[in-house]
Amino acid sequence: MKKLRWAMDSGGFWELDLSTPITLNGQARPVPGDPLPLGLSRGSRLSRFQQIDFFQRFMAMPFVPSFAANRGLLLQRVLSLPIAENWSAMLLGQLNVQRFVSSLRKNKTKHLPDSSWLQSIRRNFIQKSFYALGFCSELFLTPDDTLIISLDAYGDEKVPQKRAVLHHKASMYEL
Repeated sequence: MKKLRWAMDSGGFWELDLSTPITLNGQARPVPGDPLPLGLSRGSRLSRFQQIDFFQRFMAMPFVPSFAANRGLLLQRVLSLPIAENWSAMLLGQLNVQRFVSSLRKNKTKHLPDSSWLQSIRRNFIQKSFYALGFCSELFLTPDDTLIISLDAYGDEKVPQKRAVLHHKASMYEL
């Protein structure tokens, strides 16, 4: 029999998390009945925060580019804060590059001196609608239990998204 994290063959019911740049924490659940892409038939063991932290540390990428259809080109950066041996926190910052560039083009006039062009860039950089900020705290309660608390705030949305997840590793058994 297949393991629990694999999809059932007959019903098309999926219980997997996908890694996606659409949300700050990088996880989304597909709609039952919609097929998963072939490369995503099994969920990632790392959160989006951990994936970006890996890229920054071991691949020397100061900013990790991502693309989401509804948000466009994004640059993401993670600050990792180890609090204790079993507790860590991560802060993720995200810049919507596509929205920023389109705003610059919209505000641009044909004959601007260089100083006003720089002022226009500065004015656009302080707009909150281009940014998103995420905070994730991961606490290892036992070797089998992990508590993850996250808070995501987008500049163009008023209400931040909050989430708490308790992961428990099931023992290996046959069904």
